[in-house]
Amino acid sequence: GVSAGGIGPTDLVTVDGVADADPYLDADRAAIPTREEVMKLEAAEDMPEGMSFALWDRLEQARADKIAKEQEVAERRRELEEMEGYLRELEQADEEVAAQAAQLEADMREFALMRDKEVWDVEVPLKLKQGQIEVPQAAVVTDFANALFVHRGAVQTLNTAIKKLGGEKVEILKEVRDFRKGIAELVWDNERLAMEADDLVERTREFQLLRVTKDLQKLMKGGGEDAHSLEVAQLERKLESMHTIHEARIVERERQVKKIQRLKAEKDAELARLQAQVDALEATVSERETIAQIQSVSGDDQADAAQRVRNVHMQRKLKSLIHMQTQEIDLLREELDRLRRRTFPTFTHYEQARRQPVD
Repeated sequence: GVSAGGIGPTDLVTVDGVADADPYLDADRAAIPTREEVMKLEAAEDMPEGMSFALWDRLEQARADKIAKEQEVAERRRELEEMEGYLRELEQADEEVAAQAAQLEADMREFALMRDKEVWDVEVPLKLKQGQIEVPQAAVVTDFANALFVHRGAVQTLNTAIKKLGGEKVEILKEVRDFRKGIAELVWDNERLAMEADDLVERTREFQLLRVTKDLQKLMKGGGEDAHSLEVAQLERKLESMHTIHEARIVERERQVKKIQRLKAEKDAELARLQAQVDALEATVSERETIAQIQSVSGDDQADAAQRVRNVHMQRKLKSLIHMQTQEIDLLREELDRLRRRTFPTFTHYEQARRQPVD
């Protein structure tokens, strides 16, 4: 036992390896009270009521024994940690020595190989044909240090095996292709037959629901071929006439579109010119307002008021003119879109409707 709020030795019992990583382990150990720091119990203050002195003496003895055991455990733990630290140092030294030994053995083997190479690996000049050398040629001197001699029979055997394996793979791929092609053809035939069956069902339903007229009865009995031919000829002439009228309308609409585009360009130029006039007039109005403010200081209030009225009137006229020009341009654009929609489909009105704010 220790005083209230103290740290007991059992508080430092942790899993192996966790206490070593605890940065506050030394502080916790220093906070453990030693045998001399343990507060003694006073019977007058600490003994519970109704407890006999014999039981109190046994409690004190058990407490003292427990404290002694805990201190002994702490001391043994410290000794164990010191021994583990010394063991780690020895293991580290052993690893370093083993690494040095391995490095020395590697150096020895490398030296033995170099010695054998210097003894047996000699340069022998050989005369070879140009086509038999497959080493990439350098611009000046080619390095043949890593080149190897390969027997012609080995090369031919390898090429034969490669060709054989390649041919077998090509045959397998052809078989796979033909098999997949057959599957695709079967699927296509099934789909075609299903569509033909659906078409026959629809035609049967259409014939069943068809209203039989006199002309149809006559046609079913075998007559009316001349009338049918005449009707087909009339329809063909009508179709040709409609094509001709349609082409003429397209030409006319294109001419109108060009005319409207030309008018739009003119209106845009006029609008730009009016905008420049508006900017100039606004600058003039600003200058006149400045002059009027200066004159108002001198006392000429009546002339200044008249000038302001004229300036305001001029601004209103210019704004009205700009508004009228803008409306006219919008009308021309709408007319251009309407004429374009007659010749080919457009979705400009949908885009304009989408851009308009929702009330």
